[in-house]
Amino acid sequence: MDTRLSSFRLPRRSLRLAVALAGGALAIHCLAVEEPVARVVPPGGVADPSLLPLASRQPPNVGPYSALNVPAQPAGFWYTDPVTHVRVWKVTSGTVPVPNSGAGHDYADGGNQVSRGWGVNNNTHTILIRGEAGMPYYLVDFTRGVGFTNYRPLSVQPPHDLCASFSGLAGQARILYVYTGAQLVRYNTATMRVENTGHFPLTVAHFAWLHQDMNDAWFIGLLGDNQTVWAWNSQTNQFLTHDEAWTNEPRLERDGRYVVLTSGGGPSTVRVWDLVKDTLGPVQLVPYFSHLASLRSSWVAANPTQGSAPFSHDRYVVTGDSVVWAQILNQSAGSEVNYSGNWIQSNADLGGDLRRQWLYVSGVDEAQPWVGALLWQRAVGVARSDGSEQRLLLHHYTHAPQYWDNPWPQPSPDGKVVVFNSNMNGSGRYDLFVAEVPLR
Repeated sequence: MDTRLSSFRLPRRSLRLAVALAGGALAIHCLAVEEPVARVVPPGGVADPSLLPLASRQPPNVGPYSALNVPAQPAGFWYTDPVTHVRVWKVTSGTVPVPNSGAGHDYADGGNQVSRGWGVNNNTHTILIRGEAGMPYYLVDFTRGVGFTNYRPLSVQPPHDLCASFSGLAGQARILYVYTGAQLVRYNTATMRVENTGHFPLTVAHFAWLHQDMNDAWFIGLLGDNQTVWAWNSQTNQFLTHDEAWTNEPRLERDGRYVVLTSGGGPSTVRVWDLVKDTLGPVQLVPYFSHLASLRSSWVAANPTQGSAPFSHDRYVVTGDSVVWAQILNQSAGSEVNYSGNWIQSNADLGGDLRRQWLYVSGVDEAQPWVGALLWQRAVGVARSDGSEQRLLLHHYTHAPQYWDNPWPQPSPDGKVVVFNSNMNGSGRYDLFVAEVPLR
């Protein structure tokens, strides 16, 4: 029996259990509850992916997953991943937070769509939910080992995806920056009110792609033409813009000095914008500056233009006023892959070596003859940005995805939880899930 259930007390009523036989071991899974009671909150800690299994081309274990009947389970259901035994929680359903035809989160890298931990032992996180069919953006609070409370709609709505981002700062975990369609505001998810301070709000007619550096100083996005990049320093009120006819998106490294303008795709046209000097480097052509992880002082992406699997991880850094790149690993999660660098790691966490940052990666390739060569197969993986270590968090079980079905894994800024989308092995809808990263 799964002894991890002993870490918290069960509710008095409205308890349902799902029982699955996987690999000869009986696993009991707690479903949604209506009347939670006091439980033992797991102690705080630091996210430690090195406690996860090494990535070694493990395929999804579809049989035990299918036995869980995840599409039919309510929001609040949890299961242990059949391969890694990580605890995974279902955030949404067809009726939660309101009736919907699909609910998940925005694109993988960029703004923070799940907060740092707050509350007792910093083990509660607030999650942003995006839904289909005109469903407004919702929030929900999630506590590790316990579950969900307080589903509520934002009282200030972003006009579309990529227009909201949680603060990355310790002590401001419940602050959400929201672009309303006219202004960038500072919103308190505890009081559910706009609480502008300093130079907030910023009035700007921008389109999308809101994200910020690790200190909530520089914010960037695209203007209404979906091409001109803007950068705003919330501490000094400096506002800058730059336009390139080929711009698809801007990518801010999380130390907050450099923005790389990219055409997307591959090969990618790029140009470095130094925000400190407000200077521009030369226009360059690089292998693939798209779907990548924006880290501190660097970026990591796959290179699906190589022509043959399993494709590579490349790390990009700025030297002088130009982007330079190097292969750090000759295996990836495939050609249809997304990365995320939203976990902010300090110099102390990394022993002073920024090349050792953890990043998340996920791919959805499944039918190609070379799938068996992929290091992560239909999975959410975590890797060091120097290529020294690769781990497996879970399999997402998205099958033949449409756009919003893509898993797009994204960690919280403290790295303790990861949100992802899944269509639950091709169920006909997608839902939002959150995984608990092992702590030490």
